[in-house]
Amino acid sequence: MKRFKKLIWITCLVMFISLLGFFGGWISGASRSATGDAGLTEDIYDSLRPLIQSMSLIRNNYVDVKKIKQKELVYGAIKGMVEELDPYSQFMDPQTYKDMCQETKGVFGGLGIEIGMRNNRLTIISPIEGTPAFRAKLQLGDEIMKIDDESTEGITIMDAVHKMRGLKGTKCVITIRRQGVEEWFDVPIIRDVIEIDTVRYEMLEGSIGYIRVMEFMERTGKDFDKALNDLQNREMKGLILDLRNNPGGLLKMAPEIAEYFVPKGKLIVYTEGRHKTQNLRFFSTRKDTYNGKPLVVLVNQGSASASEIVAGAIQDLDLGIIVGQKTFGKGSVQTIVPLGDGSALRMTTASYFTPKGGLIHGNGITPDFLVEAYRPNEFYIQLIKERRFEEFARFYLKWYPQGEEKKAKKSSVEVSEKSWKKLKPETPDQKLRKSFVQWLKEQHVEVNQHQINQDLSFILNRIREEIAKKLHGIKAARMVRLEGDPQVLRAKDAIKLSLKYKKK
Repeated sequence: MKRFKKLIWITCLVMFISLLGFFGGWISGASRSATGDAGLTEDIYDSLRPLIQSMSLIRNNYVDVKKIKQKELVYGAIKGMVEELDPYSQFMDPQTYKDMCQETKGVFGGLGIEIGMRNNRLTIISPIEGTPAFRAKLQLGDEIMKIDDESTEGITIMDAVHKMRGLKGTKCVITIRRQGVEEWFDVPIIRDVIEIDTVRYEMLEGSIGYIRVMEFMERTGKDFDKALNDLQNREMKGLILDLRNNPGGLLKMAPEIAEYFVPKGKLIVYTEGRHKTQNLRFFSTRKDTYNGKPLVVLVNQGSASASEIVAGAIQDLDLGIIVGQKTFGKGSVQTIVPLGDGSALRMTTASYFTPKGGLIHGNGITPDFLVEAYRPNEFYIQLIKERRFEEFARFYLKWYPQGEEKKAKKSSVEVSEKSWKKLKPETPDQKLRKSFVQWLKEQHVEVNQHQINQDLSFILNRIREEIAKKLHGIKAARMVRLEGDPQVLRAKDAIKLSLKYKKK
């Protein structure tokens, strides 16, 4: 019996040494002679002993034999080992790895939220526009405390993603803790097929182009090329590149987008790791196709990873200005290595640096011009939760099927300015505010006049957004939203100012 146990111990030890040898060779990118066996010290042999003993004890003594599945025990051991490293390193079982591969192609089934780790809590970076999560009004910064009544404490990002994935039409309930809200609350969401449009673009007033990149995926480069060419053909004078709430994605896509603005031969980003194979330099391989027009990049706390690479390159090389809020600060490189049985290991192997040597991880990108995003007051949040804007838009369109009332024209009769002030009709803003307040009262909503006046421009813009959506669809609603976005407005002003001085 002792001889048999010794044989098991030697066999398992050989397997583990082989596995370590494989990873040692992969990490260094060198031959065994280069790395040597220095890593396989007596300490490592000793550290493996409790693992092998534990597996043996479980197999021989655990009460429920049906639960003893050797592969799952090994997977569990690897997961525990990797989780000790950092929130971004991860072991993926075959199904999780398959899901991840599908996600990078831009089509998958689930809720439609990008998540990350903040203070060891599963946190929403951004709900993806047009998805079930977006319609459920989930917000940046919401902490996910439970998924289907199971605690997320200690969960990895990929495990959380796997739990929230599922067939179209099935329900997932996530429990949210939100800043400013005293109690946790459940949000039931019906899963759907999530098809991510990685790039959206518009031509704004003044021939200012606007491109929003939602995520860096396989098709992002092609979509971006189409958007930029279309705007260039329409004689765009300047560009707003919106990377807000963009969590990153495929590393290779960041230089591909950046080099539209970075002249050929210039450094875009570099990485540094433990081994020479992780020390990479990414240079622009094409001529600057943007031709030096005014450029503003929008970022916020939800901009991470590949987004920060693009913003950092443009800032360091003085190719445009960065507007918004400080970025997330996720600047580490995760390399994914498929294993023999369909599983894979995602491991942090290096850190990103901007062209001037700025470390992104933990620091983020600080904007040239800090412009805070609109933070609604409690009354506005209440109106959103109760869907008052949507309801009022339906009511308003019954009275004005074409949208707003026509603007009043000043009388052609010559009158004094004092007389005109008495005679002139209300402005469209005044009329819309008056109608909305009256409607709220009829709905028995307690109206807080101070808070309405405090957020008036955003309230009116939200109403117009809902009206535009009902009349002309989601694209028209997006345009209205951009017109009232304080960070977009600041970006437009910066481009107009640049064009004005350029003429001089």
